[in-house]
This record gives sequence, C-alpha cells and structure tokens, in this order.
Amino acid sequence: MSLPKVLVATLSAPELSRLAIELDRRGALTQYVRPYTNKGRIWERVLERTPRLGSVYRRTLGRRVPPAGLAPGKVIEAGTLPDFAAAGLGRLPLGSAERRHHLVQRMSFATEIAVARAAGRYARGADVVVASYGTGVEGFAAVKRRGGRAVLHYPAAHNRYQRRLMAEDAQHSPEFAAALPDFDAVPEEYERRRERECAEADRILVASSFARQAFVAEGYDPEKIVAIAFGVDSGRFSPPRAPARRERFRVLFVGHIGQRKGVSYLLQGYESFRRADSELQLVGSFVPGAAQAYQRFAGLFEHIPHVPQAQLPDIYRAADVFVLPTLTEGMPLVVLEAMACGLPVIATPNGPGDLIEDGADGFIVPIRDPQAIAEKLEILYRDPQLRATLGRRARDKALRFGWDVYARRAADAVTNFQRPGA
Repeated sequence: MSLPKVLVATLSAPELSRLAIELDRRGALTQYVRPYTNKGRIWERVLERTPRLGSVYRRTLGRRVPPAGLAPGKVIEAGTLPDFAAAGLGRLPLGSAERRHHLVQRMSFATEIAVARAAGRYARGADVVVASYGTGVEGFAAVKRRGGRAVLHYPAAHNRYQRRLMAEDAQHSPEFAAALPDFDAVPEEYERRRERECAEADRILVASSFARQAFVAEGYDPEKIVAIAFGVDSGRFSPPRAPARRERFRVLFVGHIGQRKGVSYLLQGYESFRRADSELQLVGSFVPGAAQAYQRFAGLFEHIPHVPQAQLPDIYRAADVFVLPTLTEGMPLVVLEAMACGLPVIATPNGPGDLIEDGADGFIVPIRDPQAIAEKLEILYRDPQLRATLGRRARDKALRFGWDVYARRAADAVTNFQRPGA
C-alpha cells in the first residue's frame, strides 16, 4: 500500500522538523513550509562575514539551517519580512518590555499567516497536510477540497481550557495575576483561526495524556486526539561523568518565568523550605508583568535571564533537583532534559504526569501547593542517597523517550488513518 503524500507546515516547532525528516525518509514528504531558513545562499554567506552584524546573525537567524537530511529545495520559506521584524524587535530598546512583547507577538502572528497561506498554495500536491496550530487554516481547506486529510499539531492543552485554568488561578492568587498570560491581548482573528483548525482537523496530535484530556473536556471526540510524547537528546543531556562534591543544595527551574509555570508556588515552597546551605536558581526570561509580581521574593533566588542551548546540560548537571510546578503544559521538554541529566524532578501532573512515577523517579505534587513542594524538597535535601537513586531512575526513564521514537510514531499517525486514536 503506497503512502500518502504529506506537506508539513510550522512556525517553529522542532518536533515537526523531526517528523518531516522521518516522512522524507519514507518517501512521503512533499514540502516543509516554515519561516526563514539559512540555506547558505550568497547573501547569507556575505552577511555572516559582515563585522558586528554577522556575529548577531550567526547567533540568531543564521542558526536556522534546514533540518539535517532534508534537501533545501523541499524547505519552503514564508513570512520572511515579519519573521525578521519579530527577531529585530525583540532585541531593540523600543519602549517597555510589554510593548516589545506585543509587537513581537503581532509580527509572529503575521508570519504564521504567511506560512499558512504558503501551505495552502503548495497543498495541491499533497494528500495530507500537517500543520502546527496557527499555520493550518489555508492548507487544511486546500487539501480537504481535494478529499485529503488534515492533521493539527497542538503541543499544548486546548486554548479554552488554558483560559479557564488561568482565570481560576487569578482568583486563587490575585497578587500574582499580573504574571499570567494576557489572553485578552491575543487578536480575535488568531483565536478564530485556532478554533477553525481544531474543528477542521481529522486528527489532532498532542504530547501528553493531560493535553488529550483537556481537548476531551472541551467536547472533542477522544478518537480524534492522539497523544505522542516528545523526545530528548539523551547524548547531549546526560549526567555528570563523576558525582560532584556540592557545598550547596541547588534547586533549579528552567523556562519562561511566569504564573502559568507555577513560579509563585515554587517561590513560596522554596521560601518555606529554605536552608542556609541551599539555593534556588531560575533560568529563563520573565514573562511580561512577572518581575513586578514576584518582587517580594527578590533575594530569594539567583536569576539567569538566558543561556544558549549548548550551556543547558551543564546547568542541569550542577543542580540537585529540578522543579516545575506548572499549571498547564503539553509536555515540557525541560523535564525530560533534567531527567536525562540524572536529576530527580518535582512536578505537577498537568503535562509532566506521563513522565514521572511518583516516588520512583521523582515526585508529583498538586498544582498550587507550595507546602507539597517544600515537603518534597525537605525529603531530597535530607537524603542524598535517595536523590542519587531517583536521579538514576530518572535517567533510565528518559532513555525511553528518544526523538527517533517520536518521529516514527508521529509519522505513523499522519500516514495511517485506518487506526484512529492509535
């Protein structure tokens, strides 16, 4: 039985790059539509050698090379102008951080629409269109007119479910509401496009059972929702070669620092647990409003605003425990990365729940429960042997989540519509 021809479209999801590679390996990929990609053209080589500007380009947009193994001709670029504008606006001192955030958001939205329209133009050669949310409307319409199938990649819980959860948190902890996502700032057109994509998709790929349950709670047919866990590069993210002698017990968080990630509950839990020989390290950028909302915790933690991906493994290896008390996730890659580096993880069930077996390779705590976080930190602080045991088991668990496994399962779900929900 011949495989269907598949077009893949995305704004920036790296997991779809891996899916595209696997589809191409099977002879099923037609095009991979995405924003700007550095294909090594003459002007790009000149830009790379330009003083000052070249170093900025190499660190940012220049790093976007075509996925390894894909012929550059199969990579279709769209939305290059707003894509470059979004990258530039994020680094220029134009007004407040909130204003820059909204400008970047608008440019990103324009880039998504450009990618979606390009997918619609190229979909005439495909039997299946796979698109990450925001890039699917035109491609889905084009392929379905020809009797083809639409697959939506939605790596988070459904947007309406997230809105409800955030509204609940604003009532539960109003003093931290400014650090919640501002859903009102999202253009109505963007919301309508997302709803249309969900309605028109024949299959929706999510990354965890929590995300799947969120869609079901919003009234979607469970048979339409397929949960496939993401992967981790367990070669790059690995434990230290020899156990390090530590003078301080380090608690680590990596991610966008805001209330959706449950950061106030981490800060409160660590504040309750805090010891003279412990420290809390937050790695990532504050979301708009978060720095002010968490001002009373100043001095409680060390903040590292941003680090290159290449430095992340060393940051994990220097910690004793990783904590992610998130309110809602699809499947957080940072949890898998921490586990692959041999760290025990304290997390909520809302996204990380598929990764952690409570008490065996980490701990699951309820959302919005600082005391539970403090209690688990106390257990791990007092028992180095338990930390080591949970860390080894966490590493063993992470080895089961390879990107090759994800790519194969996702490619099967995209090309085989005879087994819905598989």
